[in-house]
Amino acid sequence: MEEYTSYSLLWPDDIIWVPFCLLVLAIFVYKRQQKYKGTPIQKYFLPAFYLRIVFAVVFTLVSQYYFIFADTNHYYQAVLDMHKAVHEDYGHLKDIYFNLELTRDNPVFPYFLYDALGITHLYMFDVTNYFTPKFALPFSLIFGKSYLAISFCLSLWAFGGCWRLFKMFYKMYPHLHKKIAIACLFLPSLLFWGVGLLKDTICLGAMGYSLYAAYNLFIVKKYRHADVFFLLFGAYMLFYLKAYILISLMAAFMLWIFMQVRVLIADRILRQITTILVVGIAGAAAFLVIQGFASSEITSQFTTDNIVKAAQDQQQTFVQNKIGSGSNFKVAAVENTVGSMAAAFPLGVVNTFYRPFPWDVSSPFMVLSFLESFAFLSLTLMGFKKIGFKKFFNLIASDPVISFAFVFAIVFGGFVGMTTGNFGALNRYKIPALPFYAMFIFLVMDKSGKFSPQYIFNKKFF
Repeated sequence: MEEYTSYSLLWPDDIIWVPFCLLVLAIFVYKRQQKYKGTPIQKYFLPAFYLRIVFAVVFTLVSQYYFIFADTNHYYQAVLDMHKAVHEDYGHLKDIYFNLELTRDNPVFPYFLYDALGITHLYMFDVTNYFTPKFALPFSLIFGKSYLAISFCLSLWAFGGCWRLFKMFYKMYPHLHKKIAIACLFLPSLLFWGVGLLKDTICLGAMGYSLYAAYNLFIVKKYRHADVFFLLFGAYMLFYLKAYILISLMAAFMLWIFMQVRVLIADRILRQITTILVVGIAGAAAFLVIQGFASSEITSQFTTDNIVKAAQDQQQTFVQNKIGSGSNFKVAAVENTVGSMAAAFPLGVVNTFYRPFPWDVSSPFMVLSFLESFAFLSLTLMGFKKIGFKKFFNLIASDPVISFAFVFAIVFGGFVGMTTGNFGALNRYKIPALPFYAMFIFLVMDKSGKFSPQYIFNKKFF
């Protein structure tokens, strides 16, 4: 075959491009880790990166020989089509990057229309799908269209975002560096689903970069041009890839800022009045923001009129989808009322953080998900048992950082869990919430004074 196709993710040329890519990235990462020399966090840097390289290889092999053909193949085919267009005429770079969406009059459209799949143009008509291969294209041009090399580069991007999450929490809680590393760098779902050519990998990195920048600018109040750039660039990417991540993150971060300001108000009555005003303003602002997002074709599914319908459509997609039906599960039906969504929300939280249960496991690949979810459930129950249910939530409400992590994890996880009826998809969609769920549990445990900062369970089980 003269041209690569996405039916195969592994090619003979990988013998050249993969080692070359690894060498380039290894040199870059080694130089970056020198910045942390002599600090307690240096020991996490290289293992966290190289684990992602290992998992990128695992993900590629699983996608090639187990999933056979999935979203990542569609994105790879689009990258190959763009690569071919640019190779034939560098002027096509302008056609690719200066157009937000793919249209039939775009000069690169025929490359999608007449490729090996014949359906890539339909997939790329969706703006969010079109954004993903555009982000990966430069890595393809540098490393000879190698899927593995592209995955390694995207893994580095996701690792950079996760490392910034780790640094943000470490700066506030340096004595918890081991637990923070587990939450932000070493969770199995982050390692497996945050390394391939997927929207989830790009969003994970964008979330970390933008949040760390916002933390420096608005919490630490340290102005740097790099932080302004990463905040805007990360937010831009989240807006066009998965706007609901950005909306959830903004809401939780605004709560963090408000709670920090609120404690400075000495008068109790004035503090209560301020809280009521801020909640009212926030509610009105949220309505206006959602309506504003609705003016964009990309996020029209988040209008107040359409959000319930969007949840229903998402549920129906998984009901009708026969691919991977062995990992499908029932979710609570969402009726045409916001009340029905509120009723389904708690089950969504359970689905996201505590499932699959043992009886849900139907393949070897679900075992890791089960162990991870079981760990979350065990930690939550341990917290309730030792701290007490009421005090557990009082500690959340009393600390701005814990409240921020809790609100983002629960709001995001609840919505994803109540609209996704397939464990494979749910494992991908939920990864932005996992570090924050783990962190709010760890921080509550630490603030209670009833748990060791060094061990999660005990000395025998870490």
